[in-house]
Amino acid sequence: MPRAPITRYGIAELFGKDITTMAPEERQSCGTLAAHQTRTGDLSGAPICPFLSTLIPGARCNKASGVCTIRKFAPGDGRAGVPVPGDKIVTLCPLRFLQPVAEDKSLFVWISEKMLDTSNPTAVKETPFLRNISDAQRAPEVATDMEAEAEEESKKAGRIDWILVNPATMNAGELEWCAVETQSLYFSGNKMRLELEAYAAAPSPVLFPVGRRRPDYRSSGPKRLAPQLDVKVPVLRSWGKKVAVVVDRFFYTNMNTLADAYPRARNDQERRDNSDVVWFVVDFDERLHLMISSVIFTTLDDSRRALNATEPLSKADFTSNLKRVIQDSTRTNKVFKASK
Repeated sequence: MPRAPITRYGIAELFGKDITTMAPEERQSCGTLAAHQTRTGDLSGAPICPFLSTLIPGARCNKASGVCTIRKFAPGDGRAGVPVPGDKIVTLCPLRFLQPVAEDKSLFVWISEKMLDTSNPTAVKETPFLRNISDAQRAPEVATDMEAEAEEESKKAGRIDWILVNPATMNAGELEWCAVETQSLYFSGNKMRLELEAYAAAPSPVLFPVGRRRPDYRSSGPKRLAPQLDVKVPVLRSWGKKVAVVVDRFFYTNMNTLADAYPRARNDQERRDNSDVVWFVVDFDERLHLMISSVIFTTLDDSRRALNATEPLSKADFTSNLKRVIQDSTRTNKVFKASK
């Protein structure tokens, strides 16, 4: 049978624009700017981010490469690349989630309707959640110095990505709010600068990726998101607050199955009452517009198990694999005699 064509991950969106719909000259100019940013770290010339600017008018892209998402490409004619039909878009920048998920509905309105029963939430960005123990032991007279250091301290100690607040409860006895964590993916392999410099070289069609890379779910889920939930969820649960997690469909399909917190629930409010973590999964349509995919109400334990996305081998399989390695005479870099 003929071998399937080799595919590689390359740029899907650059500075918020679908690279397949750009003119060749636009691909070159965006590639030139992004390549310069990755070399120098200078973001002063960055264009407006179409996603963050939905909340902060005029906000500029703060990602050095300018790459929002990646996707698989197959080789085309010459150096051209062809998007692989039906393959999932992979989100690299968490701000990409701020595109409206439906007509006249933002991500935060969708979450707030499910979590707070309101469609007009107030969103608060990057709220400090943890502090160094020494901060709590400081004398009152240094409070002003603590305030001046707050931003730097929060970077070290940890923050909640977003807080959604029901404004109708600002003067109530209990403020209604929920935490929102947005988790994009990292990638492993060759740096994106290879692609940016290829586009910067000359006006061109969509190129087959120069570098080899893959989305790194392990670094993004079990190593990054899981510890965040382990720290934040128990505290917020004791406060009577919930955590919403936003991921794309590619991320979600790499997880183990998430268990429903209350499968016999009659409605979402009952599911929410019995959950610790609520997962909001988004996807992309053919025009790379964000859209609602699913909502899963679940617990911290089930979230942790789903993020791990692994299970132990059976004893028989483990033993068989071990014997195979020991008996392979080519594995001299792995199998050694412990005695002469």
